[in-house]
Amino acid sequence: MDEAALTALVAAGAAIGGGALTGVFTLAAAKRQAQAAWAAGERQATAAWEAGRQQAAAAWDAGQLQATAQLDVARRTLTEQTLAGQRAVRRAAYVTYLSRTDSAQQALTAWQSAIGTADEAPRRREYDAAMGAVGEALNVVRLEGPDGVTAAAETLRGSLAATAPGTPHSMAQEAFLTAARAALTPV
Repeated sequence: MDEAALTALVAAGAAIGGGALTGVFTLAAAKRQAQAAWAAGERQATAAWEAGRQQAAAAWDAGQLQATAQLDVARRTLTEQTLAGQRAVRRAAYVTYLSRTDSAQQALTAWQSAIGTADEAPRRREYDAAMGAVGEALNVVRLEGPDGVTAAAETLRGSLAATAPGTPHSMAQEAFLTAARAALTPV
C-alpha cells in the first residue's frame, strides 16, 4: 500500500471516528437537553398547579365572605322588618286603647249627666259596653306593651271604673287621663 492510500485510509478512519464521536456527544447533549426540558416542564406544571390551587382557595374565601355578608344583610333586614311590624301593632293597640278610653270617658259623662232621667239605664248600658271595649283593648296593650304602659293602663282603667255615677267629674281625673295618654303614646 502506498502512502497516499494509507493517508486516505487514516483520513477516512478519522472522519468515521470523528463522526461517531460527534454522534456520541450529540446524543449526550440531546439527553441533557431533554432532561432539562422535562425538569423545566415539571417546575412549570407544579407552579401552575399551585397558582390554580391558590386561586381556587381565594375564590372560595371570597364566596364565603359574600355569602356571609348577604346573610347578615338579610338577617338585619328581617330584624328591622319584624321590629317595624311590632311597632305598628303596638301603635295600633295604643291608638285603639286610647280611643276606647275616650269613648268610655264620654259614656261615663253622659251616664252621670243622665242620672235621675229616663236615659239613665241606656246610658249605663253604653258605659258598660264602652268599659268592656276598654278591657279588650287593655288586654291587647298588655300583650304588646311594656310593663310601664300596662301599669298606666291599669291605673287609668281603675280610675274610670271608680268614678261612680253621681260623683262629680273632677279635674284630677282629666289630668290623669292626659298623663295616661302621654304614657301610652308609643316612642
